[in-house]
Amino acid sequence: MTVGRDEKLRRAIEKAGADRKIDIFGWTDELPRLLCENHVLIGKAGGATVQETIAARCPMIINHVVAGQEEGNARLIVETNSGAIALSNDEVVAQVQSAFVDNAKQWREWSANISKLSRPRASLDIAEFLLSI
Repeated sequence: MTVGRDEKLRRAIEKAGADRKIDIFGWTDELPRLLCENHVLIGKAGGATVQETIAARCPMIINHVVAGQEEGNARLIVETNSGAIALSNDEVVAQVQSAFVDNAKQWREWSANISKLSRPRASLDIAEFLLSI
């Protein structure tokens, strides 16, 4: 779990998860690796975050959408059935539970759908094409 530079959030998560195995990271440049190693991202619908989750084929539960600039990102995740929007803590918990019931049926659908969107080499492919002409 990453908490960025929010020490108050870090302490709250450490307290809430004291009896569980939770790896908590502060600010990190390891997000691409972490996304590839985990099943779902819970976070806001920022452009870079959504694109990183798509590249990593990691379904997303969006818990915050900044009006205007992030609405399209959230719509992309929902309309492609690559995740869900859950704007309250209770909704987030319900979406996580729903994703993993019935042999993780919902998560498997999200995962298959986000994989169809993923083009992690797109910029390299474009650069190679441009250099070849």
